[in-house]
Amino acid sequence: MNRRTLLLGSGVAVSTVLAGCSSDESADEGNGGSGNGTDTGDEPSESDVDTLRSIGETIDRDEPLFDPDAERYEGSGRENVTDLSLDSGLTTLAFEYDGTSDFVVMLGGDDEAVLVNETGAVEGATAIATSAGDYVLDVAADGDWTLHVGQPRAPDAEIQTPPVEASGTGPAVVGPVGIEDAATVSGGHDGERNFIVMAYTEDDSGQFAGEEVFNEIGAVESETTVDHPGTVWIDVQADGDWSLAVE
Repeated sequence: MNRRTLLLGSGVAVSTVLAGCSSDESADEGNGGSGNGTDTGDEPSESDVDTLRSIGETIDRDEPLFDPDAERYEGSGRENVTDLSLDSGLTTLAFEYDGTSDFVVMLGGDDEAVLVNETGAVEGATAIATSAGDYVLDVAADGDWTLHVGQPRAPDAEIQTPPVEASGTGPAVVGPVGIEDAATVSGGHDGERNFIVMAYTEDDSGQFAGEEVFNEIGAVESETTVDHPGTVWIDVQADGDWSLAVE
């Protein structure tokens, strides 16, 4: 794996990275049933694990964020990242911050958005659909921070199919899940602030793309239908423990 490291004039370091389970189902007592998890010996084209992956788990892979051209930025305090070029499609941002005050990351360019707005030390991820173009990341912080930016293109073996589940604490991006038509999504959150969940396909472009799944405040238990076919990543913004199930 080749790595190219540059030191920007602003003091930000940039690294460009070039780079079913068979189950035994016992018979119900008295019913004489049998499991149907027969192993055909064929190489599966899709993962058969029923828990969605957090995209932050891919950071240490040869292709972090499922993107061979993923970028890594490191800095301390307030900085501007000015060399970010994106293709049309879903963009994910994984972040770490060790400061004590506000940590805000704003995206500037053809599509503008507040990507991160947290207080105190935090680790997580967020996602946004972007148009092709050159962008700027404006980082406001009082401590050290690390950003990983990538545009995921998950291999077929990583794409899961419903029913799948995911859970976590705080902001995260989970997936990928292949949705052919509509899917039922149930979600729970025990935090005090906003619980916002968005579904994006890897091909979604422009900041108004994607489908809103939940937009609630405080503790919630809810269910809805999502009609957004494709290879889907789910963006979760939360301040507490949360759970999702896709069927």
